[in-house]
Formats: sequence, structure tokens, C-alpha cells
Amino acid sequence: MVLKCTLSVLFCSLMLTVGTIHAQLLDNRCYLDGGGSAVNFFANEDITVGAVVGSLRVLGDPGKDIVLTLREKDSPVYIAPGTKDLIVAKPLDKEGLIGPSAVFVNVICERKFSDEAGIIIPVNIRVTDVNDNAPMWIGAPYKLNLSEVTVIGTRILQGIRAHDLDQPGPYSTVEYQTLPGPYSDFVAFVTPLEGTLVLKKYIDYETVQNFTVKIRAQDQGKPPKYSDTYVTIRVLDSDDQNPKFDRDVYYGQLLAGPGDVSITPETIRAEDQDRGIRADIRYSIVSSNGSEDELNFEIHPTTGTIRQRRALPPSQAHHSRTIVVKATQVDNPDRYALTTVILAPPKGSETSPSAMSVQPPVGGAEFVRGTFYVTVREDAAPGTKVSQLVPGGGGRADEPVRYRIVGSPLAQEQFRVGPGGELMLARSLNYRRTSQYTFAIESSLPGGERNTSTTVVVDVLPANMWEPRFRKPFYSFAIDNPLHAQQLPMLVGRIEAADGDRTDELSFVLKGNYSNLFRVDPYGNLWLVSNRTDLPLAMRLLATVTDSGTPQKSATVPVVVKLKPETASLTSNLLVVNIVVACVLGVLLLGSLVRCVYRRRKRKVSSADQIGGHGAGGHGAIPPLKHGVDSSRFLLQRPDQRMLERPGMHAGGRLAADCAASSTLGSDNQDFLEHEGAENPRRSQIHNTRALDREELAGQNLNHLLLQWQEKYDEKNNGTEDMSIDDKLIVYF
Repeated sequence: MVLKCTLSVLFCSLMLTVGTIHAQLLDNRCYLDGGGSAVNFFANEDITVGAVVGSLRVLGDPGKDIVLTLREKDSPVYIAPGTKDLIVAKPLDKEGLIGPSAVFVNVICERKFSDEAGIIIPVNIRVTDVNDNAPMWIGAPYKLNLSEVTVIGTRILQGIRAHDLDQPGPYSTVEYQTLPGPYSDFVAFVTPLEGTLVLKKYIDYETVQNFTVKIRAQDQGKPPKYSDTYVTIRVLDSDDQNPKFDRDVYYGQLLAGPGDVSITPETIRAEDQDRGIRADIRYSIVSSNGSEDELNFEIHPTTGTIRQRRALPPSQAHHSRTIVVKATQVDNPDRYALTTVILAPPKGSETSPSAMSVQPPVGGAEFVRGTFYVTVREDAAPGTKVSQLVPGGGGRADEPVRYRIVGSPLAQEQFRVGPGGELMLARSLNYRRTSQYTFAIESSLPGGERNTSTTVVVDVLPANMWEPRFRKPFYSFAIDNPLHAQQLPMLVGRIEAADGDRTDELSFVLKGNYSNLFRVDPYGNLWLVSNRTDLPLAMRLLATVTDSGTPQKSATVPVVVKLKPETASLTSNLLVVNIVVACVLGVLLLGSLVRCVYRRRKRKVSSADQIGGHGAGGHGAIPPLKHGVDSSRFLLQRPDQRMLERPGMHAGGRLAADCAASSTLGSDNQDFLEHEGAENPRRSQIHNTRALDREELAGQNLNHLLLQWQEKYDEKNNGTEDMSIDDKLIVYF
């Protein structure tokens, strides 16, 4: 019974232990669903405070069997009570300006009803970028000064820049553009991605002195964010305008003696049309009747007051005179303007009343010898009053006078005479077609009474209808270095320009930092007239051509003069280098050849020494041939060695015999024998008496050598012979 109770207690304890272990094995609370040890979330930087970043994939119910808390106390996120959701507590910002750009927290998960420590789960929240920043201008607004003669295409402003704080990519890529406006067509950006402004249209200081263009910088987001600013351009005046008189014609009256002439309708005055410069003006009289005007009249250079210097001769005092006044800029004599001053004769000194008289005409006229001389500009509009005719002869003012043009059908189509005697322009003039009209005008009263006529000559003055034009929009010339020029001036090239007005003459002016080194003649030839040592590779100039018309017109073109690269010194240096390299290669080749010959000769001498060594002495004697003939006598040996090998013969005989047997040619040995014979007559006798023996001995020598070579060749083929014997035989032969 006691045993039975004991077994029951043990069984219950075992079951309790197994249940506990099984419960522990099945408790997977606080583990991540799907495995893993960390949680990653992505959140846009524009997420609002209080929004849910994400839900933790933790096994267990936060309200019942697990507790979720954050280790960090001041975290930008928190866990909603009773849930697994992470809530945003502070703003997030990818750029890190108003909030953190990344969040890393640790979540502690504790199991309820368990004594085990909580599990730490790392949570990483990555903040992604959104287009929440607009580009910001750097250095805006922009201001610059620009000359009115700036060439189209010139980069007038560089360094315009806007910065976007968004992360690198489309949200931070800035594009530039000009916004529509009154002056937006004057400038433009080179490319949308480059903040460089270029001039698109010519500007005129007399038209606009300053203007503002609105520009925009925007990113490539969808929708894009942008910022606007302004570019203010202040136009600088340049001397591109001629002076201008207030009126084209002034009137006055001749005096009986010296004095100031009263001018109407106002005082003579001219001013520079370049309002930003306002150069001083000097007045002068241009003689149109020889030198009489300069002798009879003078004009004050600054006030423009005309003074008659003396009384006119009677032949001149009864006729009206036209004086041409010139206004010239002080700083630029090429800039000037002309006007006319018509001086009528004094009252009471007019010509006979039977002739017609003329009031000061519009275009300038003179009544000389009963003929009207009228000038009119080519660009005068139809309906312009050319002159005013007044009949003489004592007719009453209330009597109607009739006028008609006679003598020229062409003049009848071109002009007409009004009822008051005014000569009017009926059609437009063309100087190229007709430069002068000569016709007669008849005036008569009703009924044909008191008919009078006078001749009118109308000179058409060419108007400046065309402005000069260049053949090319850009000129580029290349010249040698001026320091190498043999003679100055040196022709550089030709700048071709033409004017549609055939009577206009063209004049060229160069501007730029290096304009003083060049000159342009009236034909457009560009000459180099001076040189310097500090010239750049490219010299940029502006060439301005101006015609002689009224008003003057001009055009400008850029000119670039480049220096050719100097190749003479480079060529000579390359030639020297080539010569040196060729010499070095020649020396190396010659040294290699000499070394090769030397080594080959050394090998031959070494082989000969080896053969002689084998044949000398008793220890290194060559073994006899198979046929019983000793071959040592046939090898290259010294004479004394060969003499010692032949017993029974004295030294002289042995020497002669061995010398005869040592070579088939016998040239060197023969000389040796002759020399020995001169010293010893007995040796010569022995040589003479045994000539046949020597020939026989030489033949035997050759046969023995051939036989030995054949035997050694056979042994070599069988692989039993050393190659040194063949080398000796080859050297011997």
C-alpha cells in the first residue's frame, strides 16, 4: 500500500514536470511573426503628427498576455496603448531641418505571467524624401549694366543659381526660364539647366534706359515647386547716334552791313541724340557757294549765332542765300548733322516786279537769274509742300491766279501746283530713276491776261533709305605672329560691307582692347599697323560701318583675329630629336654587329685551341684509327710536336715533311720552308729530293682524314660517338 502511494506521487510529479516543460516550449509570445530579429518601416517626410507609421508584427495580445514599451524616453514615435501601432510624435524631415531624417528605437516586449526577461526588438524607421522644398535663389535679385552696342548672342550674366534643399534627384534638379513680359524677348537662358543669360535682341538707349525681366527657377517634381525673382538691366548709352538740329530749315534776313542775323522761328540749336552721353556740340559753316559764305558769314561755335561780317556786293544782296550749318560732336568728329539757313534779301531790294518771287521754300530754294532752284529729299511724302510761288506784275491779291506745269509730262505726273501757288509733291520720288526735274510753271489771271512763266529746277536729294550691311555675320582672320612680320602695315583680310544707297560712302571704325593695332580703309581692308609682345591667341574686335547719308546709319559686326601657331621651332626640334635617335640606333646596331663578329671569331679560336690541346703531349694523344694509322699527325699541331713524332729523321727533315703533310694548300707552309731553306741549304736539298714523297704523304693525309670522318659519322649515327670529334674535323677542314 505504501508502495502504491509512493508510485502515485511520483507519477503526478512527473506529469506536472512534463506539462510545465511543454508549456514553456509552446510559449512563443514576443517573437516576430515570420521570423526575424528587427522591424523596418518607411515613412514619408510629410507624414503628419499622430499618424500611424506601422504595426509591429509581434506575437501576442498587448492587452492580455504581452506588454510593449519603448526603451527611449524622448523618441519621435510612441506605441499606442493596448495596440502594436507606432505613432508619430514629432515631425520628420529627410533634410533634417525641422525633424530627424531617420528614427531608430528599441521596443521591449514582456510576457505576462512569466519570470523571464523581456525581449528587445530593434525598430528602424527610414524617412523618404518628398518634394517639399522650393528652389531658393542665391544672390537675387540680379542687376547688371549693359551697353547698347552689345552684340546679339553675348553672355551678359553668368552665375545665376538657385539651390533646392531636397535630396539629389528630380526634386532638387533646378531648371531656369524667363517669364513672359514686356521685355522678356530681349534675354534668354542658354539652356534650362544653366543659369547664364544671353542677349537675344538689340537694345537702344534712346528707346529704353532700363528694364526688368522676371525669371523662374523650378524643380522637376510633380507638381513642381518654383521661386521667382527679377533681373534689372540698366542700359548704358554709347556713341551710336548723330547730333540733331531742332529744325531742318531756319530763316533769316540779309543785312545791309555787319551784324548779327536774326534767325526764325527759333535760335539754331543741335544736341547729341545719345542722351546718356550728351556730348558737347560745335557749330561751323559749310561753304556751298565756293568760299563766299565763310568770308561773308560766321557762326559762334557754341551758341550758334550767325553774324554777317561785311556788307554784300549789290550783285549778291538782291538774292536769297542758303547757308549750310554743321553741328559736330567734340569727342567724335565723325558724328555730325547738317541744317540749312535761308537768308532773304532786305526789304525793298527785291528784283523787278515783273518776275515771280519765291518765299522761303520747304526744301531749300534759290531764285537766281529768273529760275527757281528747288531741292527736295527723296523720302519726302506725297503732298509735301516743295515751294511757294507768288505772282508779280501788280495783280490784286483778291484776283484768283491759275497755275499749270508745262514743258515736261514727267514733271506733270510728279508735281502739282495748288491754287495758292504752292508747289506740291504728287508722287513719291526715286533718286535712282530721276535725280532732277526741269519744267516751266505758267501763271495767268482769268481771261488769259498777264500770263507769266518761270523755269523751275527741282533737284532730288538722295535719302538714306538703306542701312549698310555686312556680307557675313561674323569675320575671323588668322595671321602670323606680328613679331615675325617683315613689314608693316600687313594685310589681314577684308571686311565686306555694302549700302543700298549708291551715293553713300562707307567708313569703318574698330572698337576693342586691341583696336589701336589695326586699321580699316574705306574699302574694308583690315591692316595690321602695329605689334606687341603680349598678344593673346585671339583678339576680339567690333567693326562698325557708317554711311554718309542723312541721317547716318550704321551696322556692327564682331571680328576675331587669331594668331597662327608657330611651327618652325617645333619642326627644327623634331628634326634634331630624329637625328639623335637615328645616331643612337646606328651605334647600337654597329655595336651588336661587332660583338657578334667578335664572339664568332672567339668561338673559332677556342675550337682551334681545343683541337691543338687534344693533339699535343702523350697524355692527351688521339687514339689511332681503326685501320692502324695514327691520326695525330693530321691534326693541327705545332711543328716541333710533329717533328718529335717521326723517329729516325732529323729535325729538318721531319719539319719539312710535317709541314708538307699539314695542309693541301701549302701557301703558308711553303713560305716557311723557303725561309728555312735559306737558312739551311741541307733542308732545301732534302725538300727538293723528296718532292714526290711530300705529295704522296699529302694524299695519304687526305685519305686518312676522310676515312676517319666517315667512321666517326657512322658512330655518331649509332649514338656512340662524342660530338667533339666532329667539331675538331670541321675546324680542321
